[in-house]
Amino acid sequence: MNFLKMQHLGNDFILIDLRRYDTGATGGAKIIKNALSARSVIKMCDRHFGIGADGVVAVLNPGDKKCDLKMRIINSDGSEAQMCGNGLACFALFSAESPKGINDAKRINSKSSPAQGGELEKFELKIETNAGERGAKIVQTRSGAYKIILDMGAPSIEFVKKIRIDNYSFTLNAVSMGNPHCVIFLDEQLSPAEFERMGPIIERHKLFIDKTNVEFVTVKNRSEIEIAVWERGAGKTLACGTGASAAAFTAYKNELCGAKIKIRLPGGKCAAEITPSGRVLLECFPVKVFDGAIDLFQSSKKNQFSDN
Repeated sequence: MNFLKMQHLGNDFILIDLRRYDTGATGGAKIIKNALSARSVIKMCDRHFGIGADGVVAVLNPGDKKCDLKMRIINSDGSEAQMCGNGLACFALFSAESPKGINDAKRINSKSSPAQGGELEKFELKIETNAGERGAKIVQTRSGAYKIILDMGAPSIEFVKKIRIDNYSFTLNAVSMGNPHCVIFLDEQLSPAEFERMGPIIERHKLFIDKTNVEFVTVKNRSEIEIAVWERGAGKTLACGTGASAAAFTAYKNELCGAKIKIRLPGGKCAAEITPSGRVLLECFPVKVFDGAIDLFQSSKKNQFSDN
C-alpha cells in the first residue's frame, strides 16, 4: 500500500488513500478495517521499526453528499481521534498534490494577480470528519508552495472553573473544538519539569470525563500568543491545530487579543483569525516529507518498508 509522510509544525502523519476500497463491498471493508486497526497503526507509527508518525490519516469517500472527501485519524496508540487540525492541514495538502485528489477540490479563483500576495490558484474542499464538516481553502502561490486555510468551525466554551494544584492556582477554560481542550493562561510559561508534571494531572482531572488536551498559554501582546501543548493520550507535543484554535478563540473571547492572532508553538508558527460569526480560520503551511510503500498484511517479513 502506498503512503505519503507529511508534517505541519513537527506534527507528522502517514496518509493512506483508501478510497478504492471504500465502496461498501465486504472485501474492501475488511482491507480498511485491517489497515486502520490498532495493530497496523501502532506498527506504522513506530519510529524505530515502522515509518514513524504521530498518527495515520485515512482518505475515504464521504458518506455526506455535501462533502468532497472523508478523513479519519488514528493516533499512534491505535485510538481514533475526533479531530486533528494539523492532520486536517496535511489531508488538504494531499488533495492538492495528488492528481486524483485535486479533482475533488473546487477551484474558486485561478490566476490571481501577484498583487494578491503572489497567489496563483485557490481551491476549496469540504471534508467530512468525526467532529462534523470542516472546510479547507488551498492556495498555491507562485513559488509552488501551498498555504492551507482551515475552517476549524465555531468553538464552544463548556465551562470556566478555578482550581488549585499544590502552589498553583489555575483558571481552566474548557473549550470544545469537536474534541476537548483546556486552555490555561499564565503570566509566564511553566518550567519544563513543572509542565511535564502539571500536564498529565490536568489531562486526567475529574472535571474531564474523557480526559482533555491542555494548552498553557502566555499572551505576548494583542496579536500574539505562545502555547505549550500537553496532548491527550500523547503528552508533550510540538504542535496541535485544534489546540492552537482553542487558545486563540479563548484569548479573543477574554479580550486578551484581537481577531487576528499569531501563534507560537514549539514546532513553529501559525496564525488564526476569529470571524464575526465566531468561527476560527487557521492558516497552515504543511509539508510533504517523503512517500513510499508498505505491505501491511505481511508483518512478519523483514524489510517490509521501501522508499519510492
